[in-house]
Amino acid sequence: MRKIALLVIVGLFAVGDLSAATYRLFVHGRSGSNHCQSLTSTSSGTTDYNNYWGGAVTGLTNVRYVGFDGTQAGGAYSWNTCGAQKQFNDALRVFCGTGNTCEIYTHSTGGLVVAAYFGLNSPSGINISRIQLLASAAGGSELADFSTSYLAWLGFDTLGGALDQSVSTSGARNGFNHNNSGGRTYYTTSGEGSDYLLATSPLLPGKDDGVLANHSLCNTNAVSSIGVSCPRGSGTMTESYACGFMWLSTCYSYYYRWSPYYTVWQGGSSESHSGAKYDYNRR
Repeated sequence: MRKIALLVIVGLFAVGDLSAATYRLFVHGRSGSNHCQSLTSTSSGTTDYNNYWGGAVTGLTNVRYVGFDGTQAGGAYSWNTCGAQKQFNDALRVFCGTGNTCEIYTHSTGGLVVAAYFGLNSPSGINISRIQLLASAAGGSELADFSTSYLAWLGFDTLGGALDQSVSTSGARNGFNHNNSGGRTYYTTSGEGSDYLLATSPLLPGKDDGVLANHSLCNTNAVSSIGVSCPRGSGTMTESYACGFMWLSTCYSYYYRWSPYYTVWQGGSSESHSGAKYDYNRR
């Protein structure tokens, strides 16, 4: 009788293991479209609503898309219905608990959404095996600065203003402590190719990918004109330049990364901001 009871218990555990799944959550970036869809069960979020990713995600099982409405008050920090933080929180509760595990992939402003969530919250009962930020806007963009400072002043609609305010360099950097991730590592990718025929690069300091400057792409703790590419790893970045009398001396600038961030891929001039959507498989 004891043997039968033991077999029943072992069988129950085996069934539990078989039912567990790894879900791959894809969190989108800034968009003029509303990508919100209700996330209430593990069968939710199976479609790329309003086509943000544009077919970039292929060859993966259990893909779930975490969409939000960027015009909600607070932008990337919004807890409103369909707000970015609420949608991501719903996704974690639905897909990443009760024995299931999640891999999280973000593009652009999605990186700010996820980094802000873990920087401001300490969720329990969730299982996450990887967080990968593709062309992360966690450090903000000067294009959002321009949008909120000049275009809004001229009366242009800048996506409702809320999302641009949150992804401005001050909004993204001052909203939370970027060194706090609840012990999680953020694996990041970047590039330096232009999306917009170099039209936006004059607004971005140092090297950039057409939307974000390397101070954000390289996850550094200060807004700066970084003229070097993001090296693999998490250590200090160093940039040398000529200085002093008659340019005979060499000086150095040091850029310090936020501690949870680790660069796994630097695509160079062949990798644009939109092209970074394909980098979820970089390791």
